[in-house]
Amino acid sequence: LSRRRALKRELMAPLKIVIVGAGWGGQGCCQALAALDAGEAEIVCVDGKEAVDVGATWQFEIGKRAAPLAVPLEQSRAAPYLRRDTVESVDTAAKTVRLAGGASLPYDKLVLACGAVSDPSPIPGLEEHALDVSVKGFAAPIDAFVAGLGGAPKTCLVVVAKTPYKCPPLPFEIAFCVEELARKQGSRGNVKIIVAVPVPWPFGGPKAKAAFTEAMAAKGIEFRANAQLASISDDAGRTVCAFSDVGENGATTPGSDIVADIVLAVYPHRAPDFVPKHLLNPKGSVPVDLRTNAVKALGGDVYSVGDCCAAVLPSVGMPVPKAGEFAYKAGLAVGARLAREIRGEAEVLPTERSAKCVAETGDAAGITVGPTFDACFRDPAEGKPSFIIEPRADGTAAKVAWIQGYLDTFAPDAGLRFAPRS
Repeated sequence: LSRRRALKRELMAPLKIVIVGAGWGGQGCCQALAALDAGEAEIVCVDGKEAVDVGATWQFEIGKRAAPLAVPLEQSRAAPYLRRDTVESVDTAAKTVRLAGGASLPYDKLVLACGAVSDPSPIPGLEEHALDVSVKGFAAPIDAFVAGLGGAPKTCLVVVAKTPYKCPPLPFEIAFCVEELARKQGSRGNVKIIVAVPVPWPFGGPKAKAAFTEAMAAKGIEFRANAQLASISDDAGRTVCAFSDVGENGATTPGSDIVADIVLAVYPHRAPDFVPKHLLNPKGSVPVDLRTNAVKALGGDVYSVGDCCAAVLPSVGMPVPKAGEFAYKAGLAVGARLAREIRGEAEVLPTERSAKCVAETGDAAGITVGPTFDACFRDPAEGKPSFIIEPRADGTAAKVAWIQGYLDTFAPDAGLRFAPRS
């Protein structure tokens, strides 16, 4: 059998695989495809960036603990397949990817690992009056705000505009960072910190809600659930955030305004413009099969992993979180699936999918967040998710170790080190 398969591969033209994006999902896919022998496939990974961001390092720039870190793509898992360009359009009927540079790449298999982009347009005033904390560069305005505390009390609002969103614990971590920085500068009494989300709780289930709300209460951080940001406007130099209260059935009623001096928002997210509209759901993501990540609208030639896709746990109707580790593991699984297909091997569906990260809660402490979806992958119809939620005194150190693990995974020979100051 192996000889027949080898002969069949020799007679066929190499499969053309195009991976759009060399971020976390693209890194996983390239890593798995590296198991193929030369000539078994023609693999191209398209990305116009110089490096893959490690978003977990961005918050360390608050208070100048460390500069954000990124992995140079030329030293990453994607390097052997890398083509520096940006995608202009995807034609799934013609099976081509058109690049901004003018070239057109034909494909047999396409992997959309292109991430998600921020889109403030659904909420009037969001772009004009709120800082997007789901992109790099939010630390300096936060530091300046805290440095200017004194005199009249001010309000810092951290708000999630829409779910699902990238890196679910991040807005809470930012609130804890603001609290600690203000306290250490002696100005904690001059700032009210509020976190508002449009759902009862955005991640990790009841155990996560209990752990995080307890930690917020201990630090005097106010939490507002079921608060949908409706619009933002300016009133004599202060920012007025209008909210709607979300009921159990999803219906909204006018809520209480919050007047803030700085608004730190997680903008709504959607797939990039070049992703064909017929692949998208109403929230702007690409629905995929839970276990294969095949795009539901197209079958087995196009896959999507990471923040641009929508994978749902059928038994509970819950989406797989938009988080880097899940993107990486989905990329690994898709890459391994394609490698088996190229080699004529039997299909093997994944039976596990879990992730773990550590969210900082200030003063070097944190909370381990570990979603485990193994049961859902073994039995999508009946399997239920579980969550490891563990407060820990060494949260910052554990987060740094997690970050270092992925630096070593993405670029094992680059010698990258992340060592923030205490």
